[in-house]
Amino acid sequence: MPDALQAFATQTYGTPQEWRPLSGGRSNRSWHLRVGADDRVFKLFDPTRGNSLFPNEAPAEVSTLKTLHGTGLAPEFETSFETRCGMCLVYRYVEGERTATTDAATMRALARLHILKPTMTVRRVCITPEELLQEGMVFLSGLATYEAGWLLRHMPEPEDIATGPDVFLHGDPVPANVIAAGSERVLIDWQCPAYGDATADLAIALSPAMHVVYGMEPLTREAEVKALQGYSDTETIARYQALKPYYHWRMAAYCAWKAAQGEAVYAQAFEAELNALRDAP
Repeated sequence: MPDALQAFATQTYGTPQEWRPLSGGRSNRSWHLRVGADDRVFKLFDPTRGNSLFPNEAPAEVSTLKTLHGTGLAPEFETSFETRCGMCLVYRYVEGERTATTDAATMRALARLHILKPTMTVRRVCITPEELLQEGMVFLSGLATYEAGWLLRHMPEPEDIATGPDVFLHGDPVPANVIAAGSERVLIDWQCPAYGDATADLAIALSPAMHVVYGMEPLTREAEVKALQGYSDTETIARYQALKPYYHWRMAAYCAWKAAQGEAVYAQAFEAELNALRDAP
């Protein structure tokens, strides 16, 4: 625990009864602070982390938490402050457990998010087959690995699939970023919010690779169908099904890039996404 965080916490909230490191985040470090009856999370951003698919922007998370205040979809923001190690966010701790997999309740939460309009400026993601393939090519550029070679030989042919309306996106709704609070779901880790086609969130939430990276089993086909039943927009689901080969190919390219950087779990994640790509229609 950095001294700057402890000093700020003591000055602002009093002497902490407990500091507990939180697991789950791969880009930033977080701690659960208990002072009296009040629980808070201190999230310290690592400015060296982040990439084009998953940006890691503290100001974006601050703006998003403020925008979503009172919706129940995100933690309640309290404050932020700069340290020598990076920006630290403080928000109310959400009682519950990280979800073990993406399920219908998570999809219902995403559907609630997708009908909201962001009141702040966020990045816009463009989702067409051509753009998804181009994103994947950026990750494969310069890679001389088996994984990269396979993907380049098996790139899906782009089809003309119309995008849906722009909606408010979480950007990284993997199971580890979803807290089961009773029957409700609260989304955390809002460092890469976006505006774009709702299928972008569905693809990340259902990604086999993202389940593997966080120590979970990929969804079976039956489990994915059951999860999607929680999402109320049938047009979005149909569009996601049509775009699945391109989403799987892009995620496999991302995993190949991460594995080449030495993050071993992404080699397993690549295989999981590859299996889904091979099974895609």
